[in-house]
Amino acid sequence: MGLSRSVIDVSPLRTSAPFRRLWAGQTLSGLGGQMTLVAVMFQVWDATRSTVWTGAVGLAQAVPLVALGLFAGALVDRVDRRTVYLVTITGQTVCAVLLAVQAVLEPAPVALVLALVALESCCSAAGGPASRTFVPELLPEHQVAAGLALRRISFQGAMLLGPALGGLLVGAWGTGACYAIDALTFAA
Repeated sequence: MGLSRSVIDVSPLRTSAPFRRLWAGQTLSGLGGQMTLVAVMFQVWDATRSTVWTGAVGLAQAVPLVALGLFAGALVDRVDRRTVYLVTITGQTVCAVLLAVQAVLEPAPVALVLALVALESCCSAAGGPASRTFVPELLPEHQVAAGLALRRISFQGAMLLGPALGGLLVGAWGTGACYAIDALTFAA
C-alpha cells in the first residue's frame, strides 16, 4: 500500500461546499461542547468542592444521551431531519447562552447548571442522528466514506483538543468565556 492510500481523503472538503460548511460548523461546535464540559465541571467543583456534584455533571450529560439516543433515530426517520437538526442546534445554543449569562452575572445554583447540561444533552441526543444523515445527501456515493471519516476525525480531534482549550480559557478568562465561545460556535 502506497502513501497515497494511507493518507486521509480530504476530497469531500475540496469538492462540496455544503459538506465543507457542515464539517467546519460541526468541528467548531464539537470543540465548543468539549470546552463547555470542562467549564461546567470547574464551575461545579468551584461552587461545591464536592466530587459527587462534579461527577453529577457527567451523569447529567450521559443519561439523556443514552435514554434519548435509543429513540432519537426513530424520531428522525419520521419527521423532517433538517427541522430536527435546526431545532436541536437552537436548543443547544440557548443552553450555552444561558450558561454564559449565569456565569458572568452570578453563578446559578448547581442544580440549574446541571439542568442546563441535561437539556443540552437532550438536544444533542436528538440532533445527532439527524446530522449523520446529511453526509450521504451532500456527497456523491464515492465520497461518502471519506466524508464520514472526516467527521469522525474532527469528532476525535474535538475530544482531544477541546478540554485542553477549555482549561486554558477557564484559567485565562473564566467559565463564562468558555460558555460564550461555545454559543458562538453554533453560528458556524
